[in-house]
Amino acid sequence: MIRIAVVDDEKECVIKIKKYLQAMNRSDLEYYLYSDMCSLINEYDNGNVFDILFLDIEMDSLNGVDGARKIMEYTGKALIIFTTGYQQYVKEAFYLNAFQYMFKPIEFDDFSYELNRAIDAIKMRNTQYVINYNYEKVSLECSDILYIEIKNRHLVAKTKNKEYIFNGTIKEEERKLMGYGFAKTEQSCIVNLSHVKKFNQTTVKLDNGDIKYLSKRLYKSFISAYNMYLSGCMI
Repeated sequence: MIRIAVVDDEKECVIKIKKYLQAMNRSDLEYYLYSDMCSLINEYDNGNVFDILFLDIEMDSLNGVDGARKIMEYTGKALIIFTTGYQQYVKEAFYLNAFQYMFKPIEFDDFSYELNRAIDAIKMRNTQYVINYNYEKVSLECSDILYIEIKNRHLVAKTKNKEYIFNGTIKEEERKLMGYGFAKTEQSCIVNLSHVKKFNQTTVKLDNGDIKYLSKRLYKSFISAYNMYLSGCMI
């Protein structure tokens, strides 16, 4: 079941999105409606988490951007879709790596398109990646992998907590993972774009602090892949 939270202090907006969710008639969705960010944060305080968040940016109490920052302290896995009537807030949403932002008034076709895209992203993110590690099959979530690289004639899958050494070819792993938001930085390394913190013409810094070399030959293709990821065209 995919859990959705909608936060907006305008009652008519909440009613509209509720009607949209009902009209989609999907049995795999569970949704909750809130009129302020504090109520949503209380849910996280009580251990209740959500997969997709529709957050109004401008609210009288705690606004959507500040609320999103707070929620990201609990978990970075929620996909955030900001709703706003003002373009000046788009830059703030971008820096929070929001999945998307939607301008009000929100039409049903736009809402259903973005929600279905977010649902597909959630399902892909939870896809299991299986490797042979220490003579056993180990299943990793694609979203947990920071990068895979060649080291001492073996492959290493790096997560935030562990390195998994296994046999294979970087070309084959690239083929398996490219549809899940990974991109090659050099011939011996592919990185998870969701863990990229920043990059320049020669290096890519990941959110765990690791820095990977970005080859001149792959710079343009990496930028293209990263832009596609940010736009939602790549999961």
